[in-house]
Amino acid sequence: MPQLIESKYLSDLFAKSGDVLVREIKTATYQVPVHIFCVDGLVNDTIFDQTILRPFAENATIRESKNQQEVMEAMLSGMAYHDFATKVTDMSVLIQGVMSGMAGVIFDDLHVAILFDARGFDKRSIAEPSDEGVVKGAKDCFIEVLRTNTAMIRRRIRSRYLVIEQMTVGRVNRADIAIAYLSNIADLENVERLKKAINKIDIDNTPTPAFIEEFIVQNRSSIFPQIMYTQRPDRCSSNLTDGRIALIIDGMPFVYILPCQLPMLMQSPEDYAENCIVGSCLRTIRYFALILTLLLPGLYIAITTFQQEMLPVELALSLQNAKQNVPFSSAVEVFGLLLSFEIIIEAGLRLPKTVGQAMSIVGGLVVGQAAVAANLISPGVVIVIAFTGIAGFTLPNQDLANAVRVLRFLIAIVATFTGFLGIMFSVAVLILHLCSLDNYGVAYLSPFVAAESKSHKDTLFRYPVRFFKYRPEGIAKKNHRKQK
Repeated sequence: MPQLIESKYLSDLFAKSGDVLVREIKTATYQVPVHIFCVDGLVNDTIFDQTILRPFAENATIRESKNQQEVMEAMLSGMAYHDFATKVTDMSVLIQGVMSGMAGVIFDDLHVAILFDARGFDKRSIAEPSDEGVVKGAKDCFIEVLRTNTAMIRRRIRSRYLVIEQMTVGRVNRADIAIAYLSNIADLENVERLKKAINKIDIDNTPTPAFIEEFIVQNRSSIFPQIMYTQRPDRCSSNLTDGRIALIIDGMPFVYILPCQLPMLMQSPEDYAENCIVGSCLRTIRYFALILTLLLPGLYIAITTFQQEMLPVELALSLQNAKQNVPFSSAVEVFGLLLSFEIIIEAGLRLPKTVGQAMSIVGGLVVGQAAVAANLISPGVVIVIAFTGIAGFTLPNQDLANAVRVLRFLIAIVATFTGFLGIMFSVAVLILHLCSLDNYGVAYLSPFVAAESKSHKDTLFRYPVRFFKYRPEGIAKKNHRKQK
């Protein structure tokens, strides 16, 4: 049986919580008692005073009310603040609203409460994105407050078709989640599929992004990211107009975009801020860097261990002379330096920003130079790993970069035992795996795997904007055209 709304129950429930307030106030003339229920620090003091406390002292209708029914009717109708009020009869809804920053007025005789939207907790100011900055473009980014994030999206898409549905997840924390989409463009079957996946989440708390991601992705065994995240409202809005769906989670300063394909993860906001030729060159370099950071360590091991004849004579002799006094094989050198490189990256991330940057630079220079001077590592391996790491930093999506960091270790291990044959086999398996991924009804490698595609003009190269006449295939199944 559901719990009736009673102030005594709430007082007992939050008796040990000093920040949760359950206080009695009375009307002036007939001393009709009601109870205020709120969380100190989550409500805006000014709004709280104007919408609740001041009317009890100044409003004639409330002051002359003879019972709680009359007080409630006066607060719900004919008042300047009644648009901020919602009548609730469910105790769980009342508690959920107050825990999210609202203020409640409880009428014990009626077992009813009124929720006032008086939220005003402290929040981080809107600043420039830390990961997706551009020279030419907007400088705002999402923050940890859901309603602020939805407002930034609504400000950019001034369409009556923009739908923002709100849900809750978590048995204990009850985190707010909003699903945003354009109802006249997005595939509504994908929207329903996403809502079903969210409704199936049965967990106490969702403190980190992975707690949500692992429940809504469809290929959980894959290391590749199947949801794109962005800090930029303009990038989110652009994907919404393409027919995709945005997932906004309260407490997380970014927005998820789905369905997601691999070409999306290789795109950067800078591509669209520059001339199409410049953007195409930058994107081509990025794809080349992806191949380089993935295969270079394995190729070096394969060439120096199994296929030395592939190198020019001068280069082979140079590498051999550099390795003459090194007691380790090429594979041991590569794995040792790769592991050292990853340790330096992790150390730089965990330390304070100023100390971490200095440590990463000094650590890389000192360790590399000392290892070469001590004949523990040959200079060629240092150059290979340096190129590998720098190429990995060009990837715009950190989730994709992390997947590549793991895969290059695996390819290097295979190359240690089987040489070029193992590298080719690894690449074939990787491509087959990517081709097998299906993300909310859309191929992960789309539009590369489509026989006839109209959206290839924004993949390896960025064509001029006048060529973007159609939305990506499989995303918007009905409303395909976006430009005449």
